[in-house]
Amino acid sequence: MEKTPMQVHVTYPQLPPHSFWRRNRRELTRALFAFLAYACALVNLCVGGIPWSLAAIGGLAVIWIVFFYRPLVENTRIKKMTDVGAAICLYLFMLDWIFGVNWSGFVALIVFFADLIIAGTYFLAYFKKEKRNFLPLFELMLGGLVAIFCGLVGWSRLDWPMIVVGSVSLALAILTVALHFTAIRREIQKKIHW
Repeated sequence: MEKTPMQVHVTYPQLPPHSFWRRNRRELTRALFAFLAYACALVNLCVGGIPWSLAAIGGLAVIWIVFFYRPLVENTRIKKMTDVGAAICLYLFMLDWIFGVNWSGFVALIVFFADLIIAGTYFLAYFKKEKRNFLPLFELMLGGLVAIFCGLVGWSRLDWPMIVVGSVSLALAILTVALHFTAIRREIQKKIHW
């Protein structure tokens, strides 16, 4: 008895062929960023002086996070907004440390409350779709409340950006609880498996 070969019916669409550059653009971009970072560090080490290469490397890291970074877990718009805001704030602190101009605390707080306003508005506007993605925003709000607490008890300087950060954090927390208390409580129970 002769066996006939089994016929496999492919149901997936065939992928169109792509060029080498298009297939590997992420890896090539990563290699370019790494090359630029190493080149800046090498030139800075050879020339000497202040560590300006750290500013260039930090700028490359911020550009990477803004345009190319795609996390495998919680790859959402709110997570992206919080990651970009945190990267910019850390970069401002690093610039302050390198060049010693003492303005990063003031400017980073402005970036922080702008990030809170944008992410919070998006979260509340698209709550039904985004209610599962509340953790990054809540971490930002908690950071804002801790920052205003530190300012109120005298651990840090209390100026208008700090007051706005605390006010926006508190307003977002109150709005979220007032508008969507049961849905948020249910999502928190799901996250902590309660």
